Amino acid sequence: MMKVLAGLAVASLAACSARPPRSVDITAVNYAFQAPATLPPGPAVFRLVNAGSVPHEVQLFLLKAGIGADSGRALLRQEHPPDSLADSSGAVLIAAPHTTAPELIYVDLQPGRVYALLCQFRDSAKAPRHSQLGMFGVLHVTAAP
Repeated sequence: MMKVLAGLAVASLAACSARPPRSVDITAVNYAFQAPATLPPGPAVFRLVNAGSVPHEVQLFLLKAGIGADSGRALLRQEHPPDSLADSSGAVLIAAPHTTAPELIYVDLQPGRVYALLCQFRDSAKAPRHSQLGMFGVLHVTAAP
């Protein structure tokens, strides 16, 4: 589903803005993400922790304006989520079982927007994608204070 996208960046903390970013862990288990449902706007650094027994990824991308959390979840639930779901920003973290991805994703979370979490790995060539087993989610960013 996801193509190589620009806008979100895998970055070091040195590249962050003057306001220190909020640290956000996304924990992958077999077959779900454990992550906050809502976050405040502003800089955030995301980390993928794989507590599962198989490799996982998290595709973190901004949903197009106007797609809410419920609509986003319904679209992500599809076997082949449409590419039109994503705005032009996204990044991917990958972690082996029982490890933490060595990279981070820096995102300046936009007020009122919704970001998607998706794992499209398979355990074998004929196995369903992890997203079909429930490994998807959304993060809603609250309105600006």
